[in-house]
Amino acid sequence: MTAKTTCVPPSPPSTPKAAATRQRLILIAGELFIERGYASVSLANIAERAGLSKGAIYGHFRSKGQMLVEVIKWKLAKREHDPDFQRALASPSDATAIMVDPSMREIRLLEVDAAAAARHDRDVASGMAGLYEERDVAIRRALEGAERPEVLAFVVAALSHGVGTKEAIGLPVPDPRPWSEIVSKMIASAYPPASSSDV
Repeated sequence: MTAKTTCVPPSPPSTPKAAATRQRLILIAGELFIERGYASVSLANIAERAGLSKGAIYGHFRSKGQMLVEVIKWKLAKREHDPDFQRALASPSDATAIMVDPSMREIRLLEVDAAAAARHDRDVASGMAGLYEERDVAIRRALEGAERPEVLAFVVAALSHGVGTKEAIGLPVPDPRPWSEIVSKMIASAYPPASSSDV
């Protein structure tokens, strides 16, 4: 097992042109990773589609692994700022349905690729660890009042990752409504019963 390393994100772009190029590279890399799978895509493939030299990519990203992490971060941020996503978070049943929402499928598949790559790539391992630590804090905050929120947050994250694994091997995902009913009951069971004074 490799030692844990600190995630070092790419340096911020120095000019608007550099920012536009970096965003284009993230878009193209994301498309290729989804189309072919992360392991089957090289930096040369990304450079070719972007019309750049492979060396030009290194001006924006240290490695393909760092690029994968940035693609996932960008896709998550884009989805999490969507008004429909924000509305879903306000309802516990809708929030649990997000785990099997078809609009999250690409992100889940990228996370499966990242999990496999992280076993041997420190850039992916440290980048995803940092990302998941941030998400874990948000999940724990949403589960405030539950018994052992750190364990429940781990279970919620594991369920979401498990959905991605099933999708990656081509197995069907449950319909959001029955999934949400079962998962919501499981989460509700982690909260202490209301006392008569709470009623």
